[in-house]
Amino acid sequence: MNATIRLGDLGLLLLMSAFIVLIVYAILMLKNINETLKIVRKLVEDNRENIDQILDQAPSIAANIESISGDLAHDVKAVQGTIDQLAGISEVAAGSLAEKTDVLSSIMGVVQVVYFIKNLTNGFKKKKKWWI
Repeated sequence: MNATIRLGDLGLLLLMSAFIVLIVYAILMLKNINETLKIVRKLVEDNRENIDQILDQAPSIAANIESISGDLAHDVKAVQGTIDQLAGISEVAAGSLAEKTDVLSSIMGVVQVVYFIKNLTNGFKKKKKWWI
C-alpha cells in the first residue's frame, strides 16, 4: 500500500498544526489572565474600606496640593527678587574688586622692583666683603 502526500496537503497540515498550537497558547494565556483577575478582585474586595477612605480623602488632598502650589509659587517669586538683588550687589562688588586689583597689581609691581633693587644692593655688599 503506497500513500502519496502532495506538497499542498503537507503545507495545509503544517498550517493547521500551527493554528492548533496558537489556539492552545491563547487558551493558556486567557487562563493565566483569569487567575490574575481573580487575585486582583480578591485584593480589591479585601481592601474595599481603605480604597473608599482614600477616595473620600482625594478631594481634600487635591485642595491641599493646590494650596501648597500657590504658596510655593508666591515664595519663589519673593526669593527670586532677593536673588536678583544679590546678583546686582555681586556685580557691583566684582567691578569694585576689578578696579582694586588694577591698583594692587601696580603697587605689587613697585614693591617687586624695590625688592629686586634691595636684593641687588645686598648682593654687591656681600660680594665686597667676600673679596676683602
